[in-house]
Amino acid sequence: MIRFTSTELRPLLTQNLGMQRPLILEKNLGIYIRIPDDRRPGEWMKAWAEGCNPSKDSGWSDVADGLIPDKEFSFKTFLAQSMFDAVLSKHCDLLITPVISDLSNALTLQKETQPPLKMYVPVGQYRDSVQWLYDQSLRHFHACVGNAERLSWRSQALRVLDQVIRLDSKRAKPADREMFNRAVASVTDRIRTVMSDGSLRYS
Repeated sequence: MIRFTSTELRPLLTQNLGMQRPLILEKNLGIYIRIPDDRRPGEWMKAWAEGCNPSKDSGWSDVADGLIPDKEFSFKTFLAQSMFDAVLSKHCDLLITPVISDLSNALTLQKETQPPLKMYVPVGQYRDSVQWLYDQSLRHFHACVGNAERLSWRSQALRVLDQVIRLDSKRAKPADREMFNRAVASVTDRIRTVMSDGSLRYS
C-alpha cells in the first residue's frame, strides 16, 4: 500500500474546490499525488508518498519500484467525502493500492484511510512536542489580532498537529502521555473556535 500522510496532503486538499478536484497518482522519479497549483498557474503541487521522495528519502527508488513496478505510472482519481474529512479533520493517512478490478478487469485504485502511523522518537523530543503544542494553543493563539491572523494561526496549528499527532516514545511515562493528550486536546479545541472567516465561535 502507498501511504500518504496528512502532512503531505493538507496543502493539496485545502486548495480551491477541495474534494471536487481530481488527484493524479503518479510514479516518475518517485511516487506522488499532484494537482494544479492555484497560486502558480502552469505549476503543480505534489504530495510525496512515504519513502518515495528523491529529495529526502534514501533508497526511494527501490521503495517506489516495490510499490509500483512500472517505470512510469499515472492514474486520475477522486476522494470520497469521508476520506477527505478523515485526512483533514482526523489527521489520518491515506493508503492507495493499484489493483485490477474483478468486475471490469481494468486498473483501478483501492483507497482507504487509517489513523496516522506512529513514529517513535526519543522521550525528550516527545516532551518537547508537548511544549510546541501549548505554544500554539496559548502563546501564538492569543497573539493573533483580527480574523486574518486567526486564519493564519489555524492553518499553522493544523500543520503542527499533522506532524506531532503521530509521535510516540517507548520511554514515555504515563504522565508524559497524559500531558501529550491534553496538549493535543488544547490545540484541537482552539482550532474549533476559529470559524471559516477567522471570527471566533463562542459556545
